[in-house]
Amino acid sequence: MVQSLSVKSERILMATPDRVQFSMRLTREERRRIARLAEREGTSAKQALLRLVDEALADTPEAPYDAPPGSLLDGIEHLVGSVGAEDDPPDLATHPKHMQGFGR
Repeated sequence: MVQSLSVKSERILMATPDRVQFSMRLTREERRRIARLAEREGTSAKQALLRLVDEALADTPEAPYDAPPGSLLDGIEHLVGSVGAEDDPPDLATHPKHMQGFGR
């Protein structure tokens, strides 16, 4: 469930942990075409668009990060997101045994 909060005529949307707000500007014709597709498939506009996205990306391998050439991450893109995986050990810097004598 997305919660919203109004502040001086601005609407601020707060995302839930597993969902984010996404919107785009469409022409009336684009909106009609999406609605027509959804109706033809017997689904919602969201489901119809997500099916098209899934179909378009079906044969595309997931790249963790596409670093611009010459950037700091160029050549180590495969490491992005590798820290903090569920099977990794907890942060050793917070364990008293490993911090003993640090800063003296």
